[in-house]
Amino acid sequence: MKNFEIIKLKNSEYDYLVIATTYVSPISTLDDVQGEFKHFTGKLIFDLTLINGTNSNRYISAVIEDGGVNRKSFVVVKEVDADVQHSSMDFFTKHTEVIKNGTIPEALKVLLAEGEFV
Repeated sequence: MKNFEIIKLKNSEYDYLVIATTYVSPISTLDDVQGEFKHFTGKLIFDLTLINGTNSNRYISAVIEDGGVNRKSFVVVKEVDADVQHSSMDFFTKHTEVIKNGTIPEALKVLLAEGEFV
């Protein structure tokens, strides 16, 4: 089982949203993530809600160049656009089974499953 899912974004400064689906960060398994983006150049945003909750390090962006993530490009993103927010919440409401894989408090798991913007 992969520890992330990838969503193509349409109206965002980021090209793809990479959502953590377990307590293991996709950043710690970056080789697996890069394997999904062979020869791609653009911007990724990682949603680490299941690991970090709604803390300030919930979203992290990175630049990917020809399939390889530039490790020096990682930046914590404090505010994300509506496309990222909606894509993230839509994923969690449609895949409530992955929410149980997180290390976040039960109350936050309930809010995610119900589609509450947090």
